[in-house]
Amino acid sequence: MKLFVCLILVLVSACGTMPTREAYAQKVSSWQGRDVNELLSSWGVPSQTLQMPNGNTLHTYISQFTQQSPLQQNSFYEPGGRMVINDKDGQSRTVDLPGRWVNNGFMGGGTMHLSCRTNFVINAQTQLVESVSFDGNNCVATPRNN
Repeated sequence: MKLFVCLILVLVSACGTMPTREAYAQKVSSWQGRDVNELLSSWGVPSQTLQMPNGNTLHTYISQFTQQSPLQQNSFYEPGGRMVINDKDGQSRTVDLPGRWVNNGFMGGGTMHLSCRTNFVINAQTQLVESVSFDGNNCVATPRNN
């Protein structure tokens, strides 16, 4: 029983370390109000920089890659069992049935494009991060423990 409780605790704590979109939102929104030099020193050179009509600067960071998923046979082992057979003369005997591998088709074999675009708007007068936005299917981060 103690082993079961320990296993549950480990599983619950592991769930908290899965990267999530919410954790990414917290990560990037923490830059709001901070100096642009801190941002550049932490995030590096932006993928794109745009001078906005109002004088502010938009720094865009783009992360993208393509992931190939291998084609895998989806099979499982079906264990054998025992069966009781009754003969014509009323005698019963037990027969051991062997296990077998069952093919249940294939899975995978596709290509997935993962990307994240993060934008930081820098105020022209104060040089502070004014706003943050992001978009993409790979904008995730590991939750921070407070």
